[in-house]
Formats: sequence, C-alpha cells, structure tokens
Amino acid sequence: MLPIYFMKEEYVKKEHYIPQFALKYFQNEDGRIPFTDIKKKPLKIITSKSNNLMHEKDFYEIKDSEGIYILRNTIEDNYSFFEGRISRKFQRLLDLSFQDDFQNKFVELVMNGEWAVIEAELLLYMVFLLIRSKGVKNLTYSKSKLPQNYQHILHLLMTTTPTQTAEFAKNMFNGEELENILYFIKNDTEAIPIKTLSEHIMNNYQIRVCKVKETKRLFLSDNPVIVQKFEGEDYILPISPNVCIILVPMNINDETIQIDTHVYSLNDVAVKKINEQSILNTDRLIIISDERDLIFIEQILSL
Repeated sequence: MLPIYFMKEEYVKKEHYIPQFALKYFQNEDGRIPFTDIKKKPLKIITSKSNNLMHEKDFYEIKDSEGIYILRNTIEDNYSFFEGRISRKFQRLLDLSFQDDFQNKFVELVMNGEWAVIEAELLLYMVFLLIRSKGVKNLTYSKSKLPQNYQHILHLLMTTTPTQTAEFAKNMFNGEELENILYFIKNDTEAIPIKTLSEHIMNNYQIRVCKVKETKRLFLSDNPVIVQKFEGEDYILPISPNVCIILVPMNINDETIQIDTHVYSLNDVAVKKINEQSILNTDRLIIISDERDLIFIEQILSL
C-alpha cells in the first residue's frame, strides 16, 4: 500500500467502486455508457460518461463525530495506485480481443510468458472488485448494531490491512478505548478477508478467457463479480460487452500448472445466463447495450 501521510491540494469526491478504466470498455460509439436503474419504474435507458457512473460521493471516506474527514482519500489513492498498474494489462488483453485472430494472439501471449503477468493482474483486479464492492459495504454497515466508529473499524479490516486500519483507529479513538481497538485489530486475524481472499484466489484459480460469438452482449452490474452460480466456474466477471473472464480451479498435472491457451466462445444462451446473474446481483445500476435489454431485465426481475 502507498504511504498514508501526505497532503493533497484537491481531494477526489466521486469515488468509483468500479474503476473508470474498466467502464470505458462499455462505451458506445458516442463515447457514452448505456445503463439502467432497476429501482426506478418504468425501466429506461440512460447514458453517461465513465466519470459519472458506478461511483458514490465519499464512498471510501470516514468522518469523525464532528464531520471531519479522517485520512481523507487514503483508500481512494491506494486503489488508484493499483488501478494504474492493472489497467495496462487489462487494456492489453482487450485490445487483442478486438482483432480477428484473437485466438492466435492469445496463444502468443501464453507462449512468450506475457499472459502470466496479465493473469496475475486480472486476479488482483478480481480481488479488489470483491472487497471494494457495494455489497460488502452494505453488509458491513446495514447488519451491524455496533456504534458507527466500530462499524468503520470492521469495514476497514474487511477491505484494507491491519496496519492501515490501526492508523485510522489512532485518529478515531484515544486512551483505553484505543488500546482495546488496537489489540482487537492485532489479534483478530480471521477478520482480514483481503489477505484470505487474495491468497485463496491467487493460489487456487486460473483464468479462462471467453468471447461472445453471436448477437447478445454482456451486462455489467454495480456488483460485477458473479460468485459460484455455475458448476466449475467459481467467479465470473464481464470485462467488456464481448469478453468475460472466468476463474476456474487451477489445473495442475505433475506439479506443473497447465495453462489453457483456448479462447472459449459464448453463444447467446450462455450470455443470457451470465446476464441473468448480473441482474440478480445488481443493487441499482446495470450497464447494458440498448433498449431491447430492458425487456429481458424486466422478465428476470419479475420472476
């Protein structure tokens, strides 16, 4: 993580839970992203630039009882640092996906060793999407009866490191209460899902790359990662209307990881199944392709 002690001349207020570099691949020809709000009836298609979509004001920020920001933009800046690194590998894969010989290009990536680096960054991206999601934040704050400052500590432990959580705690508590909180942070190792999740995904999964081959296009939910909805495919993430990555258990033979060099095709039936789960995952906003997708969303929500 980046150092957390620094001053900024201007703070980020619109904090994205899905980074803009990923959203831009869902732009239409006019450079805008079509989406709908499933909480508003009747459903209608809306378009937006990436900077105004999949964000909330102060999504990662914490304030004290007097409304003063604590270590403002620390978490936002940490994510931005990693996004800058991940985005280059993300772009590399998707740029190749637009080419007619994507299958051959993907084999080249594997053979020259470049895919190993891209895959590692995409796995890290998946971890970040899971821990920074709206679903995790809603779970932390909506179902806890703890005082708000304690909810903040719990959420920080869920989404950052113990060291960073301790730095926030030092700005939120004092005296014996601070000592108790720091003891809790130090010893409650089971409440550090970012470490557990990272190790789980990095050590147990490899990526299967899939590309749409027929007419339907993939959606992107505001809770974008589809978890354990299909047998043998534990995590699914659309990364463009035409490409998704699927995490499958690592294939190891004689202590050697067997890398899959095949780009899998998604027919319309497969795309519909993935989109259905994306709809069911959605808190409010879901990126689609055009107005015809609204009918499908209404059908799924009415079941």
